[in-house]
Amino acid sequence: MNVSFTDHTFLESAAVAGTIGGQGRCLFLLTPSEEACAVEIFTRSLVSALRSRYPDEGYELLPVSGRWRDLSFIVRKVVKADRVVFNLPLVAWKRMLLTPLLILLIATVSRCRVSVFMHEWSELHWLRRLALAPMVMLSRTIIVVSPFISDQIVGSRWLVGAGPKCRLVPHPPTLRLPRERCVTERIQRVREATKNCDVVIGCFGSIYRGKAAMALLDICKHLQSRGIRAAIVFIGSFTKSLDDYEQEFRSKVVELAIDDQVIVTGYIPSEVELYTLFEEIGAFLFLFPEGLTARRSSVIACLHSDRPVVVTAPRSATEFTHHEGFSTLIENGALSFIPPDADLRTIADQLLPVAKQGRRVAPVIDDDAWWNAAMNAVRAAF
Repeated sequence: MNVSFTDHTFLESAAVAGTIGGQGRCLFLLTPSEEACAVEIFTRSLVSALRSRYPDEGYELLPVSGRWRDLSFIVRKVVKADRVVFNLPLVAWKRMLLTPLLILLIATVSRCRVSVFMHEWSELHWLRRLALAPMVMLSRTIIVVSPFISDQIVGSRWLVGAGPKCRLVPHPPTLRLPRERCVTERIQRVREATKNCDVVIGCFGSIYRGKAAMALLDICKHLQSRGIRAAIVFIGSFTKSLDDYEQEFRSKVVELAIDDQVIVTGYIPSEVELYTLFEEIGAFLFLFPEGLTARRSSVIACLHSDRPVVVTAPRSATEFTHHEGFSTLIENGALSFIPPDADLRTIADQLLPVAKQGRRVAPVIDDDAWWNAAMNAVRAAF
């Protein structure tokens, strides 16, 4: 899962993709990073699944490095393509802003169909939305994994007329539950830090303002006031942003005097290490301001484990109607829901019993069935 492209591997990787997909009728634009974010992992997994299932249909990854010397190769690929798919938001968008826009221009001039996968919109900084708006406006199809995002697109004054282009696709699992386990030095450090705690609370995924990670710090302090020593393990790393969220987060940890109860593991590239670490958690807690939505791959990943998952309840009854797999899990009680406006005491009272209960019977997630549904929806949208 740890994917990076160095100077000498970029063209090699793209060339290999070209040999698999023939003329490359459908190019998925990718801005690779050293620490692959959820969008990058989703894109790689989707293209890999499509190529495996439909090897003759020409699905390819098009890594964009931002280096001008790679531009001629990229231009040749785009000109030969029937469709270019932008996966938004782009990683390292400031450093690679011009290249995607140039690809958009070339695709438009050469009458190549343009589609976008939209994973975020309103929560993005306005400068990022400004940079991404041309790709959305010039696209023929906007693919989203959640009605929550399509509602944002419909309601955006920047994206007039974009709503009718939206198509829903169920979000498949981008991580698979490994059979083996491996205790690493990082896991040993977590064990040492949490050994004297009454409860260990986990939160998985990238750490940024939209996930309301600081609300978990308030829960930690609230439990402390009740004589309960809790450890909060954030399994992931901070995203690079323009809002200084990491500094705000760390300042609040110091302000609340819970430095020894908060652990940020950093990016974990290995599924084996990741799910071994999950076994150190009493319960996972997600306090999404908008409630649970179908785009939350972090929740899907945690549901693969045998640890309880407590999350803010969905605010819309129609959020999961397009996602049969997720809907079934919810109907079967795989998640513990917290009321959207619950106070700290209510959250803690609901969290503690399931966290102390520990292991539960993990719900059965048919990875292949979820992926088949996603691929069928993508091909129908195209």
